[in-house]
Amino acid sequence: MTLSNGVKRTFRPGVYCPLVTPFKEDSGEVDYDSFRSHVLRLARAGMGLVIHGTNGEAAHLSTEERVEMVKVAREALDSNCFTNVPLLVGTGVGSSRETITLTKQVAEVGADGAIVIAPGYFAFAIGRDRKALKEFFTTVFDESPIPVMIYNFPGAASGIDLDSDMLVELSEHPNCFGVKLTCAGIGKGHRVGIHTSSPAYKARHPSKQQFLILPGFSDYLLSAVLARQHGCITGTGNVFPKLIVSLYNAIADFVTDPTAEKLARATELQDVVTEADWVIVKAGISGTKYALDKFIQPGLGGVTRSPLPAVDEGVKAMVDKFLVRAVSYETSL
Repeated sequence: MTLSNGVKRTFRPGVYCPLVTPFKEDSGEVDYDSFRSHVLRLARAGMGLVIHGTNGEAAHLSTEERVEMVKVAREALDSNCFTNVPLLVGTGVGSSRETITLTKQVAEVGADGAIVIAPGYFAFAIGRDRKALKEFFTTVFDESPIPVMIYNFPGAASGIDLDSDMLVELSEHPNCFGVKLTCAGIGKGHRVGIHTSSPAYKARHPSKQQFLILPGFSDYLLSAVLARQHGCITGTGNVFPKLIVSLYNAIADFVTDPTAEKLARATELQDVVTEADWVIVKAGISGTKYALDKFIQPGLGGVTRSPLPAVDEGVKAMVDKFLVRAVSYETSL
């Protein structure tokens, strides 16, 4: 998206958070006030923003809710001096046609990029059909008015797992600007990074923004950055944005000036994040929302929508016990 002053909002290396969608306990409706507060909280921490990802329960939202949430987020950012912060929005909804339609709709209200998952419903028919999968993404890239990031999450796409060969092929499209790897494939990301950071690739795409390779977890961020990856998109950022931004900055500092002291600092922060990330992964979306409500602000997480279950007492106890260290770091920053 290009601003009135000619500045273009682009996605850069760093850490991003797929925001949860807060639903009101009494009505089940989207709590737009809490959502707006959460958008600004993360922006102030320096965390990149992803709306309508898995953590945002995108599959439980109507088209109208999806569009309105993007509009609310963009207006909140613009009215609070965050006009330069881009919005990455999940638009994968199954068919190529509907994915393209939704992408165009969110682009009109402020989305700067789209993140699209493989169409998992018909995985039994196309899951191993490389031609069909490539055609799906290429069609979306061709028709999207905004740059598109691939979202590789086998767990949410009925097992479809794009390999590095496919990702390398797709990376050549001029409207594809990155991939989120929620497959924990650090080697996969490294191979894609070798390709997209090569002089030959850059020569073929002189006007293309940097191709971003972002793991879907923060528990191996240090290792990933050293393996030609560029940050992460992490649901743990909902609860600990300052901690994870501090970790990324410490890693970047080490890469620029690789001293033992700077590696020790990055490792110290990675240890804390790695423990917290595993707790959040086990707690799930309802547990993440509980952590937000307990440690940050009541109502900021809200409840889930059916069929996702409410948080149970066992998850609450785990969150209460094992996130203490990370909460202490977060509040100290």
